[in-house]
Amino acid sequence: MKIIQTINKKSLFIAALSFILGTIILLSFIISQSDTVFKIGIFYVIIAAALNTFFFIELIINAIVNYQYYKENLITILLVVLNIPITIGYISIVLNNPF
Repeated sequence: MKIIQTINKKSLFIAALSFILGTIILLSFIISQSDTVFKIGIFYVIIAAALNTFFFIELIINAIVNYQYYKENLITILLVVLNIPITIGYISIVLNNPF
């Protein structure tokens, strides 16, 4: 599927970047068990949540305004929202660290 709308391209980029950076921070924490990495992770989750929320709101507005691209808009919204359970899972891993 080709993404036509600019806001959808930006949102998918931000969602993918959030996922990749979050995974890197999680793996860094698991390997190092460092309090500094833990604090960076907390700060990162707050910033990523704010940024993704902003883009999510823009996507909802875009989906209403550009309803003719409903399939592209819905897929983008679902992929952005998919970061929520991933983040919850990562937080659960950190708090219940089995390592």
